[in-house]
Amino acid sequence: MENSFEVIDQLNPEINYKKIAYSERSSFKKRLNLYYSNDKYWPKKNRKMQIRELKVYQELRYFGKSHKDWLYYHLEYGCPTFFSILGVDLNVNMNRLKEIYQFKCENSYIPVYIIEEAYKTIKNVQLRSKYIRFIKLFRHYYNLLEEEEKTELDDKHSDWLYYEKKKIILSLILERHKNWDLLYVIGINLFSITNIKHSYKMKDIFALYKKYLKDTSEKSKILAFITKKFLNSFVYQEYRTFLSIFPTFFLKKKKNRVAEKLQKHWLIMNFKLTDFRNILLSEERLMEKIDAHHSILSKNINWIDYLPPNKKTLYQVLDIDIKSFNSNIKIESENINSQFRDLLFKKYKCAQKSPEINLAYTILRNPQMRADYDWMLKNNLVLMKILFLLQIDNLNHKSLNQMIKGKQNIKDFLIPTDLLRY
Repeated sequence: MENSFEVIDQLNPEINYKKIAYSERSSFKKRLNLYYSNDKYWPKKNRKMQIRELKVYQELRYFGKSHKDWLYYHLEYGCPTFFSILGVDLNVNMNRLKEIYQFKCENSYIPVYIIEEAYKTIKNVQLRSKYIRFIKLFRHYYNLLEEEEKTELDDKHSDWLYYEKKKIILSLILERHKNWDLLYVIGINLFSITNIKHSYKMKDIFALYKKYLKDTSEKSKILAFITKKFLNSFVYQEYRTFLSIFPTFFLKKKKNRVAEKLQKHWLIMNFKLTDFRNILLSEERLMEKIDAHHSILSKNINWIDYLPPNKKTLYQVLDIDIKSFNSNIKIESENINSQFRDLLFKKYKCAQKSPEINLAYTILRNPQMRADYDWMLKNNLVLMKILFLLQIDNLNHKSLNQMIKGKQNIKDFLIPTDLLRY
């Protein structure tokens, strides 16, 4: 095997890593500027400002009666102005406002109730006009404060903006790489397992990639697959940023400690290259698959004995070679389900009836149940491994190894997925 950039280029002859990285970086910056902006409406220290102190307090009392939340958010908590929260100017683009509002409700560090108040205020012309008047008044009030009070309020405001920017950047990264967060939680730090250092340049990563290509073991194939992704300099930069934000700011301390302890344990789970390619680093959100897995299994707990790591399947119970059936079926056939039902009925008719035979027939004759069962056959083992890693702090290594070898029933580990959220 050729171990150079030509190896990649032969697979993708038109690829241009610099151009891709530049395009992705530009697109990322545009989205960041859309969802995050510095607060240009926040008051600044101005000793020369002439202020009528009595009038300021009188008007603030008026706002305290009609819009007391505005006073709490800005005068007490130092929260960014509503224009900054929603990333708009005084002249509001309503279509853009709605888009940003929906994004912020799901991805902002700022509490949803403040975002909702901001959206309700900005989208209403009359309320927006009142709020603009309030902001002007707030600037006067700010310059009446003592220097220590101004500093304290500014510090609170800076903290809001700091964490908001971190959260938006993290959200945009996870929008592109949907499973980096969950992989980190279960101990799969992509830099640690591939031995990539934060100080590496592209030539260092490429040298590492060539090294993994030389080895034909399953582990080296996985490491080569992961390392190849970081040949895109922007993806490499994104993961460095992810590691600087996610563990420190948005992972509970206990989970972070567990994740760090797990970083050498992913090998115990014996993940395959197909697991990384199709599930762990796929475009689909891993937690959605875990939710689907739990939903199917909780309704069909009697399937457990016929799913990996157990070798026996419901197809084998009825002596159906499903691989042979799928390979021999005519691609142009318009009624594959009909052909399978005929085969299924034939096998069932010839079989000696038993609870196991009846169970297999009941499940496989129902197209939806059969589709769910096929999905579980494909994904059950890798998803169970991930579930066990997510609750590793409650397991010991003996029970973990017994599960992997199929010696311990997975019923013992079936827990609601909402308890696994970090």
